[in-house]
Amino acid sequence: MQSLHWVINTAPPFHILEGQYAGQGICDVLIDVLDDALPELATKRTVLPQTRIRQQFQRNENQCFPCMIYRPTPGETIQSEPTHFYAPHGIITTQEKAEQITQQHGNPVRLGSLVHDRNFRFGYPAGRHYPALHDILEQARQSHLNPVAHSGENATVAILSMIKKNRIDYTIEYQILQQFDHKTTDDSPLVFLEIAETQDQYVLGAIGCTNNAWGEAAIKHINRVLPQVQQHPDFLDVLDLWFTDKVGNQEYRQLLQQRVWHTTEDHP
Repeated sequence: MQSLHWVINTAPPFHILEGQYAGQGICDVLIDVLDDALPELATKRTVLPQTRIRQQFQRNENQCFPCMIYRPTPGETIQSEPTHFYAPHGIITTQEKAEQITQQHGNPVRLGSLVHDRNFRFGYPAGRHYPALHDILEQARQSHLNPVAHSGENATVAILSMIKKNRIDYTIEYQILQQFDHKTTDDSPLVFLEIAETQDQYVLGAIGCTNNAWGEAAIKHINRVLPQVQQHPDFLDVLDLWFTDKVGNQEYRQLLQQRVWHTTEDHP
């Protein structure tokens, strides 16, 4: 194996291609640090819509995507060891709609109740998947839920814009997207609400490569250097930039040690 082919999409704050924080997306920096740790491999990056990235995995094209949900059992992709973690998906909406949603569906929000409420329109970026919430959303789809799926470039940011313009009422996302919106816009701030069904859970992130011989070789290279990548100052700094809220009563870095590094020792 002589090279890595990274595929990325315009989905801040995972990848940020323009503006004040260009190049400071979580997975932009993860790729930077990995590339530096693997100087023997040539690398390139291709920007594609999320739906196209998935199609290429299904067609067995050689590529790696740095921002996947960790699954230990290979499917369309074979994955690295975990790189970091996320608090679970929640509801992002306006302050006004947040008050209405919590009055009717609780706080944390009972998603199984909200998705059956026809007074609130749900939208999401095409290609986005919610494994922990799949059964709830699928049941709602079978009855009446017809969510707005936005495809193409900048789909995640476009969904937030649609919420602000009252074209949809809420989306399901990680809190870091609300943080990105707060840091980069002067609009009325959006609100993040926890989901009752996944409260206190967490999601591991990982790098996924095509599930073939090329991908297996790529993951072996990545896993070999991952311990130093996980604790690289540049990667930790970008995690600090976007994971600014405490999770429960603990700082993100404390939980990172326990959940990803599997240690409670102090690290720089």
